Amino acid sequence: MRVGLIFEGTYPYVTGGVSSWGNTLIKSMKDVEFCVIHIGATPEIRKPKYLFPENVVDYFEYFLFANYTIKYKRKITKDFGNKLKNILRYPFDEKSIAENLYDLFQKYNDYDFTSILKSKIYWDVMLNFYKAYIPYENFTNYFWTLQSMLLPFLNSMTVDLPKCDVYHTITTGYAGIVAVMNGIKNNKPVILTEHGIYHRERQLEVLKAGWIKDEYRIAWIKLFNTISALVYKGSKKITTLFLKNQFFEKELCNDTNKMCIIPNGVDYDKFSQLEYRKEKDPYIVGLVGRVVEIKDIKTAIKAAKMVKEKIPNFKLLIIGPIDEEPEYYNECLEMIKVFQLENTIEFTGKVNVLKYYTNINTLLLSSVSEGQPLVILEAFSVGIPVVATDVGSCSEMVYGTKEDIIGNAGIIVKPKDFVGLANGLIKLYEDDEFRINASRIAKIRVKKRYRLDQMIKNYKELYFSVVE
Repeated sequence: MRVGLIFEGTYPYVTGGVSSWGNTLIKSMKDVEFCVIHIGATPEIRKPKYLFPENVVDYFEYFLFANYTIKYKRKITKDFGNKLKNILRYPFDEKSIAENLYDLFQKYNDYDFTSILKSKIYWDVMLNFYKAYIPYENFTNYFWTLQSMLLPFLNSMTVDLPKCDVYHTITTGYAGIVAVMNGIKNNKPVILTEHGIYHRERQLEVLKAGWIKDEYRIAWIKLFNTISALVYKGSKKITTLFLKNQFFEKELCNDTNKMCIIPNGVDYDKFSQLEYRKEKDPYIVGLVGRVVEIKDIKTAIKAAKMVKEKIPNFKLLIIGPIDEEPEYYNECLEMIKVFQLENTIEFTGKVNVLKYYTNINTLLLSSVSEGQPLVILEAFSVGIPVVATDVGSCSEMVYGTKEDIIGNAGIIVKPKDFVGLANGLIKLYEDDEFRINASRIAKIRVKKRYRLDQMIKNYKELYFSVVE
């Protein structure tokens, strides 16, 4: 079996998170061939952060904002343009549009869809939209905004991927679009795995983005919603990591029979052999993650200042790469200097985390967005309790579910709540009974629900179920 594993802006160029998950999935299925497909923004030379396992037999990359010349494909016809025009009607119901687009692509799938940008029907539709909805807007700005919205989508519809037995996309988005279109072209099944919910994440970004004018925010949101709805429609199976994610998927997907939950897993046997550090002098807390804004290191630094005032022998290790967002890293350094925490907080850079888990009492996670963090599962396997923000499945992992009532493996607080994070760290320092009990529960929970062998078994069964 050959699986086309599709990543958008992550593996093999970004460490941690989805990249780590994908690399582990590939390495753990030695009897399955993988074609790694990466989608970038613009053509550039980048150094991979991972060496491909031996069962990666092909690698393919394309870029969302490249201007491709595809001579061997037919240009968009007037008939297709008229049908598309009839689908894209106000009030632009995303699920309805996605259903109709999927039916249309069943008949029209081997075209150069980027050619629509040079067609008369596109020009006519664009002008009609302009006159009807934002005639007061600068037309040049309108023209190029529309181009920037559509080009990544049309490139993803047009590009031909290497032929595989199944296409497995790790997000809806453009990765999902290219998976669905190639699934249609090659009559192959598509599997979708969502760590985070793409349309929800994009909606938050659009609403906060300063570069997007208010006139275009709804259009961006509806475009991303339509993309997700189309990928849900075209996927044979939709997997996610935890139950809460499915509530968001159901906003744009009516077929719940395709949905299933496959939690992340870690090599419990490897991590559980490490000994948990019960000695708390000094009290050492570890934050394992990239120094980037989404991990909200600044909130962790604010919490560290409060903990230091209460626990003089406190140390915070920030364990992970520091080079992905240099400006943000420098801002963190400046904050540490202002708070006079130079002797309290240490950035390790990229290291082997196995050498650090035995040195920390508590894991800290201050992120503003996560799926199901592998670092929590790794720490739990060692027996390290966690103080984390309530993002992704962190609450479910730390507190358990209705089917898992063995107790708490740490403390959960709201995102950005540095006071809550500080109080949680102090609680785990002062309350020895709670800390040791949380350590015990953490190991039990991972062994029972989040083992790597369970995850690999589930995905392998899924692959074979869709190609039978």
